[in-house]
Amino acid sequence: MGDLFSYLNEEQAQAVISNKKYLQITAGPGTGKTTTIAAKMLFLLSDKGVSTDDILAISFSRAAKYQLIKKIDDLSDILGYGGKPPILTFHSLAYRTIKFGIHYEESRYRSGFNIIHTEEFLNFSQDLIKGLCPQYTDRDLVNSALSNAYNLIRQGNKLEEQPLNDWKCIPKDRTYHINMFQHGRILITSNDLVAFWKRISVIEKIKNVTDYQGLITEATRLLKLKSHTLHKITSTFQHLFVDEYQDTSLAQEAFLYSLLQPHHSLTVVGDKNQTIYTFNGSNSKNMDRFINHFSAYDPNNFDFVNLVKNYRSTKNIIQLANHFIEDSSIKPGNPLNGLAPHVVETHSIELAAKFIAKKVKDLIENEGVSPGDICILYRKNSEYSPQKTCVLEQLSLHENLPVSSLSKKINSESLLSRILKIKDIYEDEPLDEVISLLNDKDDGIVDFIKEAMEQGAYDTDDLTDYIVEVQENYQVEEEDSSITIKTVHDAKGLEFPIVFVLYLGDREFPHSSQPDIEEEKRLLYVALTRAKDQLYVIGKRGYEFESFLDKCLHSNVIHERFHSEVNEEHSSGVSEDDKLLIDQTTKELEILEKEKQEELEKLMELF
Repeated sequence: MGDLFSYLNEEQAQAVISNKKYLQITAGPGTGKTTTIAAKMLFLLSDKGVSTDDILAISFSRAAKYQLIKKIDDLSDILGYGGKPPILTFHSLAYRTIKFGIHYEESRYRSGFNIIHTEEFLNFSQDLIKGLCPQYTDRDLVNSALSNAYNLIRQGNKLEEQPLNDWKCIPKDRTYHINMFQHGRILITSNDLVAFWKRISVIEKIKNVTDYQGLITEATRLLKLKSHTLHKITSTFQHLFVDEYQDTSLAQEAFLYSLLQPHHSLTVVGDKNQTIYTFNGSNSKNMDRFINHFSAYDPNNFDFVNLVKNYRSTKNIIQLANHFIEDSSIKPGNPLNGLAPHVVETHSIELAAKFIAKKVKDLIENEGVSPGDICILYRKNSEYSPQKTCVLEQLSLHENLPVSSLSKKINSESLLSRILKIKDIYEDEPLDEVISLLNDKDDGIVDFIKEAMEQGAYDTDDLTDYIVEVQENYQVEEEDSSITIKTVHDAKGLEFPIVFVLYLGDREFPHSSQPDIEEEKRLLYVALTRAKDQLYVIGKRGYEFESFLDKCLHSNVIHERFHSEVNEEHSSGVSEDDKLLIDQTTKELEILEKEKQEELEKLMELF
């Protein structure tokens, strides 16, 4: 392992060699958290004589799982040896747990149960929402809102402080406010939610189906029985790793703690400043709660390590990110100041898109930048805020500007049906032999099987454990030399030499008429820290909420105004006084728009 330690800094090495049973690694953006996890796994394999079967890693998403697999491969190449322990998402681990529960006749589901999205329960019975939320005429909206509330209440955090595992636990005479964004807040009474839950329970029993949160709920219930399922699933590993711990929900935390036995060690890695999925149940306090719990539970066997050296971004980008988030948790790991970030103030998404297209064209044609080095991150793309649409339109006006989404989405239903068909045709056949019989261009199925094999799958029966991941928007990563356009959420964990971020402003970024400002701050922090060398932040000043653009103004940034193409090209025509007048007029218009929106929301609540 000596060769490996030469690639680690002091904090990373400290995390790798820590022999405490309960370890938390706090890792800010660009601090090498994936490298550290992979190195610790390989350290256990090489120096401690642990086998790959004794290690289990849990990843929040397939994207994070893919990066961890790749890093283990890279480090194994350095060492000349290594191995790949099983790496599952929470949902696929829950699926595996329920399979054991069915085998031991402890689960309420039967063999061959299916997983659907919560909104799809309506397809089994149109009476599911009959008589519920009668004040709303849009029944599709009612189904979506009830499904959202049903998920949130089982995840914990948003509606109730702790996850609820049964409809009997729902407090009486309570009204829940569910934000449906474009439709505003939908009000759901506890009586309506209880009725919805009861009806779904009947559908689950008759049709042998559940949804994704149902996997976590049922798996946790099975483990708490402390019977055959618990013994089987927890005897398959000794060392447990959890990546992206800040993105786990309270329900997933309960599932994890139910897995944990006295002979297990547990390492979690995360960063509370990068908690950006609270709408899916993530909890920004998970990291603090882990420290409080295990430092009290077993203080002699608890340890924590902070990774603070960012090797991704230049000093100027790190200074801006820390200034914005008001936390100096990451420090430059390299001595380069780099170019000053640009904060570009403009009054519309259309002008922002024009600025980006002109700048991208200049970077590629005049500065020799490769299109693949450029990433454009946007907060949302909708009819009322067409951020991606406008950027694509402007880029299309310039020749030779290739654009890519970086990943190719696979038709999950088609892929799922093909996997099930392969299981039937090649029953119990080794997967390496099955692959040789398939077409390499078979729309992602060969890539999926190869990835399953890398995680320990041997024959077609093993593919069952990975079916859940197919249904979670399975994607195939592509090596591409094109300009990347992504949402900030989709860019989590990625990095690019040049990054554009849009569009800052009220109801844009921060998003919605009632934004979670703290989460929106963390989201922009994630966006800023994707940039390695050059960063452009584009938007307008906020007046209704905290102004993110103003918070990005720092001593080390260049503040530009882009009010029109003519003004930018000729540096004339619009005086500073005119610009201030434009600013004031825009502010007055936005205040009027806010008043109109508030009046509309009041009318919506009446009806």
